[in-house]
Amino acid sequence: MARIEIADRHALPEEFKEGFDVIEKSNGYIPNSYLLLAHRPPILKALMDLSKAVIRDEGTLDRGFRFLIAYMSSRTAGCQFCQAHNISSAARWGITDEKLNAIWEYETSSLFTDAERAAFDLARAASVVPNAATDEIFVRLKKHFTTPQIVEMTAVIALFGWQNRLNDTLQTDLDQHTLDWADQFALAEKTGWDPSDHIPGQTTKVA
Repeated sequence: MARIEIADRHALPEEFKEGFDVIEKSNGYIPNSYLLLAHRPPILKALMDLSKAVIRDEGTLDRGFRFLIAYMSSRTAGCQFCQAHNISSAARWGITDEKLNAIWEYETSSLFTDAERAAFDLARAASVVPNAATDEIFVRLKKHFTTPQIVEMTAVIALFGWQNRLNDTLQTDLDQHTLDWADQFALAEKTGWDPSDHIPGQTTKVA
């Protein structure tokens, strides 16, 4: 359950309306993380602008692939909120259920290319503390990706590193749209995903 209440979307300055309308049309909902940040509109605007440039706009990498990198990063970091959002977004942008179901076998699964394996290795290594990215990973990346593409995928990982911290700390509530998708996909059964800290109205676990 969220540690603070979301802000009133309709109390935001008019400049947010267009951006929210685009996100709602794309997602079917407005992420509660945005509505928490709406308590500080300048921070919300900065995040929306960065997210648009990194993952919502057309980029040098397929958008579904970028969301799959984001999922790998968030899963490694342990953010239950971002895991659910990113894997559902990967599905929405064209990643097949077959690939989604095999993502944690990417090192050996024939469904994934050497290029994808290098990208997911980076996502995992760069999402732990201390950072475990190695020169060897970058040697492999450079065989398959251009410099702008490598910068873009690293930006995806960094963007969700920030969002992982935000949503884990504030225990941001998951929207019903994403909870329903995760239930239909059986995300918890397949991966051990545990959304209990992010269920509206549910009491926080006590250690």
